[in-house]
Amino acid sequence: MDIRTHAHEDEAGTAWSAPPILRADGVTKAFGPRWALRGISLSVRPGEIVALMGPNGAGKSTLLRVLATLLRPTAGVVYVGDRRWPPDGVGVRAQVTLLGHQPWLYPDLTAEENLRFAQRLYGWPEDPEALRAALERMGLADRARDPVRTFSRGMLQRLALARVLLSPAPVLLLDEPFTGLDVVGMDRAQEALRMLADQGRALLIALHEPAAASLAHRVVVLAGGRCVAEGAPQDLPAEALREIYASALRPAEGRQALRPPQAREPAPNRVRPEGSVGTPPRASPGVPTGGHGELRVLRALLGKDLRVEGRAREALTPTLTLAGLSLFLFGAAFELRPDLARAVVPAFLWMLLLFASSLGVGRMMAAEMDRGTWEGLLMAPVDRSALFAGKALVHGLLLALVIGLSLLAAAVFFNLSLWEPRILLLLVLGTAGLAGVTTLLSAMAMAARARELLLPILLFPVAAPLLIAGIQGTRAALEGDPEGWGTWMQMMLAYDIILLTVGGLIFEEAVGA
Repeated sequence: MDIRTHAHEDEAGTAWSAPPILRADGVTKAFGPRWALRGISLSVRPGEIVALMGPNGAGKSTLLRVLATLLRPTAGVVYVGDRRWPPDGVGVRAQVTLLGHQPWLYPDLTAEENLRFAQRLYGWPEDPEALRAALERMGLADRARDPVRTFSRGMLQRLALARVLLSPAPVLLLDEPFTGLDVVGMDRAQEALRMLADQGRALLIALHEPAAASLAHRVVVLAGGRCVAEGAPQDLPAEALREIYASALRPAEGRQALRPPQAREPAPNRVRPEGSVGTPPRASPGVPTGGHGELRVLRALLGKDLRVEGRAREALTPTLTLAGLSLFLFGAAFELRPDLARAVVPAFLWMLLLFASSLGVGRMMAAEMDRGTWEGLLMAPVDRSALFAGKALVHGLLLALVIGLSLLAAAVFFNLSLWEPRILLLLVLGTAGLAGVTTLLSAMAMAARARELLLPILLFPVAAPLLIAGIQGTRAALEGDPEGWGTWMQMMLAYDIILLTVGGLIFEEAVGA
């Protein structure tokens, strides 16, 4: 069947006359030579539940990620309310909540803490009563203060659904929301989703099992990256869906019929003039995007990372262990004269900071990817430079601990005081630069399989000017050369300004796809 754009009816016969709140117009996505989506057009109205179905690899998850701004479409446009993506990713994220394959939960936080972090990160109302009600609805009220690491897979999914219940967004995108749920959990989830639809939310739900489609008012079927059927659930019984799925997997004629023609490749995405794709869907309230959104994200990230790292110590313990052992071995192995110590210790100190940055910061960023929480951070309705600033701030605090340990070791082993204001200023500038460049490069290498090996290779040449200036500036300060110190300090300041500015500007592209 063709995708219908006129008003349609639910199973009770009620006409959907409201204009769509979500609309995709010709959305296409290519990954290199492979086309994952080809010209997808669909719409969802307030109060409507649309089931997105199709075989594995049909493009369901890719479409949801495009609609949520986690992926930039190769061609086509997405309207959410009066916002258009591209280019307005921030505005769209303010009106969309996504439940992805991963639950986006931190194992070392409690259920309550995970939900409070989501409220702060996304700018949702921080209502304790609403939080407790969401946990109660999903059957987790008695586990509210338990660490999430003690939860089963089904409980994690219920907690993720509780997060969706807290969202004020008018559009909800859910990717396989019933994964891991038992019968009771599925009943709770379906009841909660119907409640959200009754509140006027628009729900687009990717489903795999035909039996779950009975929840929806309408079913849209994808195969081979294209919309191939659409209708009410009763018009697409399980047998019809199985035939569509099977045709997508046939090696010959059947699959060819569902594959888009190779000769008609869409042009790269460009922002089209107003009115060229029709009138956008009506505006709707969502999460405010102005004001202090960036500051809110900074506070949320800082509080979350300090709490998680304080409990798990995934980066803190190995980083401080490396620094402590290195300082002890270096101090025990060498008995340096004061003049030689002033020449050698600065080089060792700055190289230690480089290795600590690669190990500690790289591990903290990799942990976000391993937990599947990185995409949750990217869904914050702010410019993603705020994520760059927040992560760089946390990473800078980690390096500050290494610096404190190093300064103590220098005094103990070499009788060398590095607590002079000029040296401390250099260390502050160096910490800011290293935290910023490591955060940026870690984000760029996030999707690489060997990211923890790739990061040092990328980091050293980029950080080399900062290291040279830090070493020479520290030596100049120890030797009482204010002019030399001033020159190197200015170089470090210029490096930081350029690096942090460029990092903030390109972070959106660095984490996009």
